[in-house]
Amino acid sequence: MIDFIRSGDHLLMIYVPERGADNWLVKPLEKKEDIPLSGRALHVRQEIYQPEFNDGDYGMDVCYRFCVGNLVDDYYQIDRRFLGIEYDLFIHHALKFRRSMFVAETNIPIFRGFNDYGFNALYVGGDHPDALPEEVFKEMLRQFPNTYELKKYARARVSSMLRSYIPIKEDHEAQYLKYRQRKKSAKGYQPQKVFACYETDKFALLVEKIEGMLVSADTYSESQWQAEILQVIQFLYPKYVCAFPEAPVMDSLAGKHRKIDFLLVDASGYVDAIEIKKPFSECLVTSNRYRDNHVPMRELSGTIMQLEKYLYHLSRWGQTGEERLNDRYSDQLPNELRIKIVNPSGMIIMGRDAALSPDQRTDFEVIRRKFRHVVEIMTYDDLLHRLKVIRAQFKCKVTL
Repeated sequence: MIDFIRSGDHLLMIYVPERGADNWLVKPLEKKEDIPLSGRALHVRQEIYQPEFNDGDYGMDVCYRFCVGNLVDDYYQIDRRFLGIEYDLFIHHALKFRRSMFVAETNIPIFRGFNDYGFNALYVGGDHPDALPEEVFKEMLRQFPNTYELKKYARARVSSMLRSYIPIKEDHEAQYLKYRQRKKSAKGYQPQKVFACYETDKFALLVEKIEGMLVSADTYSESQWQAEILQVIQFLYPKYVCAFPEAPVMDSLAGKHRKIDFLLVDASGYVDAIEIKKPFSECLVTSNRYRDNHVPMRELSGTIMQLEKYLYHLSRWGQTGEERLNDRYSDQLPNELRIKIVNPSGMIIMGRDAALSPDQRTDFEVIRRKFRHVVEIMTYDDLLHRLKVIRAQFKCKVTL
């Protein structure tokens, strides 16, 4: 039997031999070599043998005690040779120490498998910034295969080889797959739950910011408005790691450069374009009908046409444009990221649609869907709605 107890700043492993083998450790402990236990998963030796730690006979006639860890701050530093590991292992004192923490059911040494991972130290549990969370560690232990699973796996492997030659009544392969599907899958911590509180606060502040900006839109200059809205857009679309204002694009038809409001660069280097307009209320669709339809107003149709031409010119610029843009923005790009132009798409932020009639809203949606394969059209009411929905979703995660 193997168990663990704490004695002062020491972590002791208690080993009680099976009946009839009470004294088998006496002679090996006279030497300095490692002595394997638990199917060679654990190793003890004379150096860590602690007969002076005497807390009774542990209910047995023979009881061996080995010091396998010492308290360092809030963590027990585990003896390397005891586990056969090549790195420093620190386990938080609050965890429950037992044999299954170190040895899987099939006598697989758990921590020895990390020798090839290249780290110098591993912390388990507690508040250390690089610690493996306790719940993740427990889940990892649960995922080690037990004897029942190994038997099913072995039968599945054998039956898969024999079924082509011998009729087999039991489909062991299917049974094994069904068992694996029922078994809880390996997983780590849930990021949404961990960060939900922070994300809720973040999007609540963004909602407050947009609402405040819409109330006092007249106090902003065009460039100030664009710069602040762009930062909010990057929270909604975090794939965009860079945004370059008034980015040049070569108009090969007119033989001169144009300026895009903002050139967006995603994490892979691919570019898109965005046009940001201040929120004039009547710039989307007409209030009167033309042939029983609310048609796009000049401001909207003109902005769509302008952005489509920018995208057209970007695509025609091709490799030459990539070289020019990389030269221009090389010092502002993340390391080793290169700008690439491949079928860029666009985004337009403009107008308010909350006051539109149901018919106007329907026709406006028809217009948006017509262009969505190239250009996404978002109103400020859309923007505000999206922020509120995301905030509400994260808030739900906090309360779970």
